[in-house]
Amino acid sequence: MIGLRCLGCGREVSVPASGSVPFVCPHAGDGGDHVLLPVLPTPSPRGQEQQSQPFLRFADRMLAFHRCQIANRPQVYSDVVQSLDERIMALCGHSFQQTPFLRSDSLSQHFGLHERGGIWIKDETNNPGGSHKGRHLFGLMVELLVGEALAGQRSSAPPPALAIASCGNAALAAAVVACAAARRLLVFIPADAEPSVVRSLRELSAEITICHRQQGEPGDPCYLRFQEAVRNGAIPFCCQGPDNGLTIEGGQTLLVEALADLAAIGRTPSRVMVQVGGGALASACALAMETALQTGLLPERPRFYTAQTESVAPLDRAYQRLMAELHDAAPATNEPDWYQIAAHKRHYMWPWESVPHSAAHGILDDETYDWLALVQAMIRSNGRPVVVPEVNILAAQSLARNATGIAVSATGSAGLAGLLTLHEKEPLSPLENVVCLFTGVMR
Repeated sequence: MIGLRCLGCGREVSVPASGSVPFVCPHAGDGGDHVLLPVLPTPSPRGQEQQSQPFLRFADRMLAFHRCQIANRPQVYSDVVQSLDERIMALCGHSFQQTPFLRSDSLSQHFGLHERGGIWIKDETNNPGGSHKGRHLFGLMVELLVGEALAGQRSSAPPPALAIASCGNAALAAAVVACAAARRLLVFIPADAEPSVVRSLRELSAEITICHRQQGEPGDPCYLRFQEAVRNGAIPFCCQGPDNGLTIEGGQTLLVEALADLAAIGRTPSRVMVQVGGGALASACALAMETALQTGLLPERPRFYTAQTESVAPLDRAYQRLMAELHDAAPATNEPDWYQIAAHKRHYMWPWESVPHSAAHGILDDETYDWLALVQAMIRSNGRPVVVPEVNILAAQSLARNATGIAVSATGSAGLAGLLTLHEKEPLSPLENVVCLFTGVMR
């Protein structure tokens, strides 16, 4: 059986035999938190290991794959993945392949770790678009194309435009995938977006709207304009789970690869550190961890940490408020009532009041849109959010590039900045194996 279920309210939604699946919960807009996620059969622990293409290796984690199986048309899924990947390769010279995962001897020594421990780096800087964002968006496009293929015919009218809000990496990844699929893409970016990204977006035929902050309007203006476009009929082709829950599917392939590589050499991660802006990457990692526990790929739950900058840390604020309430409440043997917590979203998560600034500009989201899944993962694993001072953002990028030779951006190495900050207060023990993500290239 396959289906969809809302993380925030538990609503179950059926999956159509063909055409588009719902992207959002029917209860969305009631003031609560809603993320519509697939409910799928338990996948194979390590996927099809002979495959290097993530969406073929981990096909059984994708709703589109199971839709094709139920329709008795299994070849449709692989044909769509291979065709789209080939067009991306022709467009930008990169396809989606398993990305490097390595133990950094220099970083391990820096943190005082034994040879049986280590700092393990997942390098996403050579993906199409130069970041991990393409994994989310490739999965969304596969779902759209599979739905059309199962429907048997396409309308003579052009498909709806796609829409995304981003300060850079997500927009560029979306533009690569959309251009490869010959889809119209509306991109909402801030006025200070990197000129090189803006040029690339124009070269990829993205339709750009520059969004300025307006007096008295709370929240990210790019995200607000994106929401307006979606209300006007655009498809949310984005990296926010509440706007399109299927964006979590593709992102999980990143951490599953890392966990499978560690398991193959008999190592178990003690901690996983993920940098957070809107939160979809960390939410995808949390999903990958839960599934790894179910399949036995993980023998025990690693402690899950998130990193945000001092300039904007809405996830930490939400976590601290919730933890204070749980501490004051009567002791309970079960987990918190997550549905009740989700129903009061604005009690925990609301837009940051000041305009943020940091070298890690890619994680300066006014809100952590996928906050609920992250708070769940941290509480269940005895992890916590880490708020990183700017000095550590800069130090981590320098350390990362000198130690590994990877041309990672300050945003991309913000997880390492979180690890530096955590280590100052909670020193790592020598035998720990810690997973850290390098998520974007320095442009």
